[in-house]
Amino acid sequence: MRILFGVQGTGNGHLSRCHTLSKWLNHYAVDVDYLISGREPSRLFDMGAFGDYQWRQGLSFATQNGRVDYLNSYRNNSFKQFWSDVKTLDLSAYDLVLTDYEPVTAWAAKRAKKQCIGIGRQYAFKEPSLYS
Repeated sequence: MRILFGVQGTGNGHLSRCHTLSKWLNHYAVDVDYLISGREPSRLFDMGAFGDYQWRQGLSFATQNGRVDYLNSYRNNSFKQFWSDVKTLDLSAYDLVLTDYEPVTAWAAKRAKKQCIGIGRQYAFKEPSLYS
């Protein structure tokens, strides 16, 4: 099975979680390629676990005082570049797309009708609770 794993690189939480997952995936000899977005490559560190990863600008939220700053988020993102990256990302070689809140891979998978699995607590809010 060949997997494309998209990782949101804006903060360290997504990268840390995916570091751990990459060790497990490598242990079980799963063929995984990584795509990182959200932070300039020069500002990324300890990326050896992801091998020869791909990079895209992606989308990121700007924050101020612990809250999302919608105006600066809009100003700091290139939606034209984002949609270009979504349209040109070739998923034909992959059986599955995993995404840890990384938007380019998720939207490219949706566009290509590829199976995509989201990893992260944000996805829990999409489904109704089993306990409500």
